[in-house]
Amino acid sequence: MNGQTPARHYYKKLVPSLILILNCIQFLSHPAKADPILLAFVFAVYLAFIWIIPYVASTAVSLCIFIGLWLLTDFFWAVSGQEQGAAYFLIVFLMIYAAFRLPSRLSLIFTACLIGGNILLLSSQGGSLNTIISNISIMLGLYVLFSSMRFRREARREAERNHAELAKMHVQLEHAHKELQKAHAELHEASVLSLRYAVLEERTRIARDIHDSIGHELTSVIVQLQSLPYILKSSKEDSEKVIQNVLSVARECLQEVRSVVHQMGRSESMVGLTALRGLIHQVEERSGLHVSLDTAGLSEESWPPNVSETIYRILQEALTNIIRHADASHAAAVISNDKSHLYVTITDDGQFTGSLTYGFGLTGMKERAEKAGGSLTFSAVQPSGLKIELSLPLMTTHKEQKDEQR
Repeated sequence: MNGQTPARHYYKKLVPSLILILNCIQFLSHPAKADPILLAFVFAVYLAFIWIIPYVASTAVSLCIFIGLWLLTDFFWAVSGQEQGAAYFLIVFLMIYAAFRLPSRLSLIFTACLIGGNILLLSSQGGSLNTIISNISIMLGLYVLFSSMRFRREARREAERNHAELAKMHVQLEHAHKELQKAHAELHEASVLSLRYAVLEERTRIARDIHDSIGHELTSVIVQLQSLPYILKSSKEDSEKVIQNVLSVARECLQEVRSVVHQMGRSESMVGLTALRGLIHQVEERSGLHVSLDTAGLSEESWPPNVSETIYRILQEALTNIIRHADASHAAAVISNDKSHLYVTITDDGQFTGSLTYGFGLTGMKERAEKAGGSLTFSAVQPSGLKIELSLPLMTTHKEQKDEQR
């Protein structure tokens, strides 16, 4: 019962049972006016009470049993005549048991009733004041003694329960600590992977910027240097002009390298149609490729920074590829827009074979378009040449705004 071992549980019933049996034998061995059969019967009822009461869960039923025993004992006391030792012993025994079994406040009330009943019985049977005071003192002393024992026992059990709960909580905290350590390790691993991904992404961006900007400029340098021997033979003035152009382009390459190394962000020169016209003018002047720009379908020239840079870099890479691979004499760029999108079409009259090899340049163009939320497609032009179609949203996404702030 209540988490106790069976041996301890039976011990708590055997000890009071032995006390009852020994006292019953003692009272039966001395001559008394009480009927021995009645005395044995009352003690037998108390003995049964000791073995039954632990299984009674209801406080109300327990109280009724205690009251019934009290009335039975008072009846036995009343019929015992002048021999009151056995009845007084049973009253005290009942009071002690009540101090252990009944709730503290209820046991106090029941003890007060027992003492009051004793006073009435003693008074009715002519008991002296000293006898009454002595009985009351003994009962009060025993009640205080056994009540304090009960309180200490309950305090010890409460401490044991608290200790068990603390031990359980300690186990739970250890488990939670292990889970937190595991989560911390996973978070650390995720942060390392995220950092590696960010570094890889930044390296890719820098490589793409170098390819798109410096690669374009160096292509122009190569083309002009290849034509320099022929120009030197024909015209000294033209050769000097070519050399000046090569020096100018080389300086621009140096500036681009510094810009990439120091990560100065987007260049303000890549904004709007002015930058595109300047790019086309440079290409025509340095390569001999004729490039036309049609903006008749353009209703406005104010674009978000990410759109401006994306168009500039894709047009730059497209013209670089035309100069390197297409063997074309003419290229055309058409820019238009509606309320939500900007459209760019780039065509050339070069020798397109019908199949494309996606190298770093074409892959970078597609990645730039997709990063800006748009799309980029390639198709053949009849009778020859390549068409590049770019579509970009004019609304800057939340992610792009955060990228721009960084």
